[in-house]
Amino acid sequence: MAETDTDKDRKEELAAAPSMEPVKGTVEVDIPIDVLWSFFTRADLWPRWNECFLWAKNRDLKWGHQLVWAFHPIRWWYPYYMPAMAKIVELEPKGPERKVTWEVTVLPGFYARHTYHMEDLGNGRTRFGSYEKAMGWSFNLMKSFWIAHFTFVKDRSLEGAKTLEPIYRETGRLDETTVRGDPSRTARGLAMPMAASLALGAAGVGTWFYASFLRQEVVELAPGVRMVMGGGGNTLVVEGTREALLVDTKFPPGANQLRKWVSENVQKPVKHVVSTHYHYDHTLGNDMYPGANRIAHKAVPELMRRNEALQAKLHPLGMANVLVGDEPMRMDLGEREVVLFHPGTAHTGGDLCVWLPKEKILMTGDLFFFTYYPFFDLKQGGANLEGLIRAARKLVATYPDAMVVPGHGPIARTSDLARYADYLQFLQDRVKEGLQQGLDEQQLAKQFNDEISKWGLGILPSFHDNQLTWATSESNVRDAYSLVKQAQAR
Repeated sequence: MAETDTDKDRKEELAAAPSMEPVKGTVEVDIPIDVLWSFFTRADLWPRWNECFLWAKNRDLKWGHQLVWAFHPIRWWYPYYMPAMAKIVELEPKGPERKVTWEVTVLPGFYARHTYHMEDLGNGRTRFGSYEKAMGWSFNLMKSFWIAHFTFVKDRSLEGAKTLEPIYRETGRLDETTVRGDPSRTARGLAMPMAASLALGAAGVGTWFYASFLRQEVVELAPGVRMVMGGGGNTLVVEGTREALLVDTKFPPGANQLRKWVSENVQKPVKHVVSTHYHYDHTLGNDMYPGANRIAHKAVPELMRRNEALQAKLHPLGMANVLVGDEPMRMDLGEREVVLFHPGTAHTGGDLCVWLPKEKILMTGDLFFFTYYPFFDLKQGGANLEGLIRAARKLVATYPDAMVVPGHGPIARTSDLARYADYLQFLQDRVKEGLQQGLDEQQLAKQFNDEISKWGLGILPSFHDNQLTWATSESNVRDAYSLVKQAQAR
């Protein structure tokens, strides 16, 4: 299968990058290319002949699919095993020259491509090779390690291909019955060491990830009004004298933690669950509050069914049953007024904001990411960059003294929301300038990266479309580029 235009652009950018010389090599083996390729495509058997692999999940290679595997350490005494995931972006399974390429993008600031290739030399001989190169700021931070790792992978791969020669010579075939591998090196044989070393090797990253994004923290904003951060989007908990209301219920396992905390700390029954928009990290806990009204903007049910169909199917009781239109909805929880209103199409076409007049507390949902790079929804019914800027500025003007609960990030003031609107305006303006200069999204990201980094924003993970992605300066430029072009096409 051929690469997409975006894949080709990134391939060309990587080829031209001065980050490192490619780690590459080849070996010739007395195995026909059809036999070697057929066996090679059984990725789950790689650990049997290639000693860089501890384990691999995939039974075959398919263009566009995710590969999942784990590496052995580059030295047997190093206390780690390295899990990995990559997308197959090139696959040429036929002809005298064959190859598979995958790209690694799951780490922020890291982009790598690894190619295994074969060439038919005739007379039952094949040249087998490995090629790898990477770039990015996090690659540069650990460049020595990564080059050593790439060299380890290349060397073990070429050595492994040579070990297949005598097996083919003796049996006339390569398959799971003839290539047994060394049982002492299998994932099962190393289950306990793997668990221990993964725990040691990932402890720093895991602790950072948990502390930054999963650990829940409760902040009291006013008597009876609390914000619960972490484990998904921010949650607002409002208690009146009769009943309680929750805004944005996170997603499992954060939603389960929130439910437990609510049962232990909220005295009034939860009668209302409000969704600021349809995204999974704000809504998948809705069905944990049976009997509560599930309130959202009128566009949310259709957006959820269309753009997050699997989640809607798995959580049917989380769908909104009370819909808010263009006019505000006022609610009385018992000596506590809450106002729900639609700010216009901004983060999505179904946004709601929440206003507590007495306490002067405003919750924006993901219309506002505070201290983080924002996530932009590029699907139909998703983000409108001009609408985001307009909505943010209108909220600042309408609620100048408000305490602001963002969709993600700590408590903020309207001055912070104003600065966020400035960032979005800067992003839109720079993209428009770049388009006028004929730049593509990759050139834009490279040209404006230093300017964007001066805003001091942090990266933010997301699991949209069942893939871990990160909101970064580069993704913001890329997404803003798409949104501006969409707007210009309308």
